[in-house]
Amino acid sequence: MKRKEKKEREKTTTIFKITQSNIKFISLGDGILTNKKAIELQEGEEIKVNEEIRELICIGNDKKEKMKIQISSKEENEKYSIRTNPNVIIIEGGYACEFELFIIIKCTTKIKDKIMIISKTLNKAQEETIKSISIEGETEISTRLDPDEIKEEKKIGEGPFRVVYVGEFRRNKVAIKKMKQVEESEDKKKEFEKEVAMLDKFRDEYIIHFYGAVFIPNKICIVTEYAEYGSIQNIINKRKITEIPKKIRIKFMIDGAKGISYLHSNGILHRDIKPDNFLVVSLDDNIEVNCKLTDFGSARNINMMMTNMTFTKGVGTPKYMAPEVLNHQHYKMQSDIYSFSIIILQFITYFFFHYKLCF
Repeated sequence: MKRKEKKEREKTTTIFKITQSNIKFISLGDGILTNKKAIELQEGEEIKVNEEIRELICIGNDKKEKMKIQISSKEENEKYSIRTNPNVIIIEGGYACEFELFIIIKCTTKIKDKIMIISKTLNKAQEETIKSISIEGETEISTRLDPDEIKEEKKIGEGPFRVVYVGEFRRNKVAIKKMKQVEESEDKKKEFEKEVAMLDKFRDEYIIHFYGAVFIPNKICIVTEYAEYGSIQNIINKRKITEIPKKIRIKFMIDGAKGISYLHSNGILHRDIKPDNFLVVSLDDNIEVNCKLTDFGSARNINMMMTNMTFTKGVGTPKYMAPEVLNHQHYKMQSDIYSFSIIILQFITYFFFHYKLCF
């Protein structure tokens, strides 16, 4: 069995005599040779996030006795993973082995770390040594964020599935939505990934800006533009009528309609249109956008829903739902429009007739 395994390994492993090679080796001491004292990932070019890259390094044995050699990361790193081929190998004196390093960087970041070359002589002494070489690289910009770049400042809200903080990301004031118990459920993980994928597609001035998300366990969150004035619901609950000029009240509704129109023109149904999901970014009357649509955890492709999607338990807010949704019929674009019309009615009765509409 061992002989068979050895033959299989030889098919995928390159071992060669050092004196018969034109590779220039550097001594790391204790009989360990290498052709690189540092590994520059992708030769200094930007690395794609969450995609495996391959690097090569040769490790040689300058001693007379055989040596067992293994390459390992210094310690487990949450931002990248590394595996090698071969994982561990015995190299005779005067020979070297070509190692393949397969690296996946999991977020937008700069890597500056060390990897360990662990060796053990196969003689009576069985001397074990550890040498290190540096590994460096920088990824492209992506929406998979480095958690170390996100700074929480204070908690501003909490719901059944997430806690919201205001904070900072690359000098931008942001809302940080930390997800609850995502790691505990595969369904929740899939829902989180769907929401992030949806957000990543949206680039419109009437949609809240999406900076990115953290996928690292125990740090999972979504980072978006911060709306200083909260939601339209906050405005209704906390502000006097005289504080909001008539022109701005109307502008909120126009901006909201434009946000919904953008989604629908891209084949997306929101499914949870309500005052809490329209965020007020400004009360000035001389700027283009005052209100933006947010929260796409329930959003879905319209074509899919027209064929097989009916009411989903826990999705949407009943008092804003269209009759066909409550009757377990298929979702349509008009379902979002109905929900928005209820908001307009609620808004008009409060801000124009000084009456809070209750459901």
